[in-house]
Amino acid sequence: MRSKFLKKISVIVFLSIVVLSCDQKGTTNRGVPSKARQVSVANEGPAPLKSRPQTIDLAIEKISSAKFLSAKQSAKVNIPLEKITDLKIVQEKLAGIVEFEEHGNYLGIKKINFRNGHSVQNEVDLSECAFVSYFPSEDVLLLECGHTMDVSFDLSTGQTTYEIGNLNFVTISPSGKYRLNKVFEGQECYSHFIQVRENGKFKKIAELNDFFVKKTGKWLCVIEQEFWSDDSTLYFGLLTAYKEEGNEYEFYRVNMTNGSN
Repeated sequence: MRSKFLKKISVIVFLSIVVLSCDQKGTTNRGVPSKARQVSVANEGPAPLKSRPQTIDLAIEKISSAKFLSAKQSAKVNIPLEKITDLKIVQEKLAGIVEFEEHGNYLGIKKINFRNGHSVQNEVDLSECAFVSYFPSEDVLLLECGHTMDVSFDLSTGQTTYEIGNLNFVTISPSGKYRLNKVFEGQECYSHFIQVRENGKFKKIAELNDFFVKKTGKWLCVIEQEFWSDDSTLYFGLLTAYKEEGNEYEFYRVNMTNGSN
């Protein structure tokens, strides 16, 4: 009787382990169902480049509109990056790299073959995405997805949105070494971060939103009129109110120094 009872207990424990194992396989590491639609890309290859750890500190100071406008008068004009938006030209340019799906007046994305052979899985439903532009100088593909959310891919390295940003929004420092970048997150607010140019590529070195909340206690949602006065000093206006007679802003100066946050 004792041996039969022990056998029954063993069977129950074994079945419990099997059930738990199956449940775990049904979701990804981030809790997203494994059957959710993902980016279709090439086979596994080298891992994409990662941003280096934050090695800078940001001193953030609220300033008057007079100081802001005075500094802006001597700011260098920000030149937009070259981009391709023509649907036919981009398909020719990226033949063999990106497989597009034609949907009348816009292009969807079917498959991405990253140049380094890397395979990237992304939780964005590409059926809700459309081609926006391609930036040849940085080999970056920009899409607009559900809720007009920005999604971008570096076709050389396999890096994605929160490393690459939306290159339509970049503000470059006078020497071209640093830049402010943004990602529109699909509702109203943006993610803002600073990048540095190293070995021909821009890498993220600081999350401006995180620094701003930590040092001011305010949420950094929408900023405008941003510019650099030099390679270590960034200015911007934080939008505080939408008004028909003119939006209202708080103005800030950001000084970048070596250190840690």
